[in-house]
Amino acid sequence: MKSLLYLVFILSSLFANAQYHTAKILMADGTVKDGFAKLPSNKMLDGKVEYKSSAKAKVLKIDEDSISQILYTAKNGNKFLFVRNNVVHLFKSFGKEIVSEKKNKHWMLLIYANDAIKGYSLAQRYKLDKKGIMKSITGAHSMWEFVYFLYQRPTEDKAYIVSGKGFTNGQVKKAMGIYFKDHPALVKRIQNKEWKHFSLTDIADAYAAYFKE
Repeated sequence: MKSLLYLVFILSSLFANAQYHTAKILMADGTVKDGFAKLPSNKMLDGKVEYKSSAKAKVLKIDEDSISQILYTAKNGNKFLFVRNNVVHLFKSFGKEIVSEKKNKHWMLLIYANDAIKGYSLAQRYKLDKKGIMKSITGAHSMWEFVYFLYQRPTEDKAYIVSGKGFTNGQVKKAMGIYFKDHPALVKRIQNKEWKHFSLTDIADAYAAYFKE
């Protein structure tokens, strides 16, 4: 019986440590914390990021509003940057453009970047699997019914939702039409369905190309 309890204890300890990943935390005040941290989430009641300065150190719970971004490194060397930022939802209602900023900041995962624009994924929570692949996980019957995709230009202090898993083509075209309204040539290409699946990276590259001409 003692052997069984010891095995359960060892397995529980290994599982708990597996939830922590090598992390570099940039605080809002500019200071940096190196160590291990659990992945952030956008669950309503979380509000903290669990951090350890070393594998065996005491766990500290850091208020997520005091964190600017976290860079995680998987065991295979893959790196993932999470940024905490304001989020703006773009859509049209009865022909009227709606630009609605969410009340709270959210954790978003950087999935693409060029000199002109960055692309992010936004989900309820995230999971780093054994192969070093980051997965965006969402819940149903709430705003998290979708995994959102966002753009942010270097001059912007907010990220803008332009697409999402579950969005219709019409919703994506309207949102991107609002976001890129200062580049009518690009909007026209989007409206003409030049990109069948509205690839976030392809459109970001097309946007960047306007600055190279």
